[in-house]
Order: sequence, then structure tokens, then C-alpha cells
Amino acid sequence: MEDVIQVMANITLVYGPPCAGKSTFAKRIKSDNTILIERDTLHSAMTGLPNHVHTKNGMKLANAGYKAMLETAKKMNGQYIFVAGAPTKLQRQPFIEADAKIQLVYTDKQTCMTRARAERPLEWQTYIENWFERYENDQNISTGVLL
Repeated sequence: MEDVIQVMANITLVYGPPCAGKSTFAKRIKSDNTILIERDTLHSAMTGLPNHVHTKNGMKLANAGYKAMLETAKKMNGQYIFVAGAPTKLQRQPFIEADAKIQLVYTDKQTCMTRARAERPLEWQTYIENWFERYENDQNISTGVLL
């Protein structure tokens, strides 16, 4: 009889508004063996542009890669942290189905806007507005980490 190898992916979704500190938090909880998956970093690696400068086609490819990485990670052993805005329950659903730990990193809108004005291209203010307009709270998760 063949030995059965059990796959034990340990997946975490760190989500929240733009400029909330998701990447900072993810790097803080990451161990040396953890793989960190961020769309901004994927986009930057593909385009050669600075981390927060986005192109339409680059983000389409980064999003496709991000989804494929989640599907692949679910079939592998190891620790994975995915960083995303994910304001809607539908966007978080694939992680819920993957039995991921879901961690909200929350910062109020004004603080996010202040950070965006100081550190990001102008369009990030629109990203922040959109996130807060679309955000759907989950009843069964913790309130998150305030940064």
C-alpha cells in the first residue's frame, strides 16, 4: 500500500485598506521559512517600476499570478502570507475556503490618506476611497490589528 503524504499548508491572509500597514505587519509576523506574497511586489518584479507605481496590464498579470499562487500553495507544505486589500467578503472567500488565518490590519481612513499623500502616487488616494466604500465586515473574525 502506498504511503499517503498529507499536505499541510499554513496560509494567512493579511488584509486591510491601502496604506494601513499590511506589508509592515506581514513582515513582522513572517518567519525565515515563510513565503510572503504581495501584489505590489509581484508587479514591481515584472515591470521594474517602484513598488507602488502600478500599470493596468502589470496589475492584471500580478492578480492572475496571485490567484494561481494561492491555488498552488493550498497543495503544498509550508507557510504562506498573502497580503491584499480584499475589502469584500467575496475577495476573502478563497482564503476562507483554504482554511487560512484571516488577519485584518485596520487603520482609519484619514491616517491612510495622510500616509498616501506623503509616500504614494496620487492615485492611491482613490484606492483608499474605494476600499472604504466597498469594505464588508465579517461577523466571525477579530477586529484586527490597529497600526
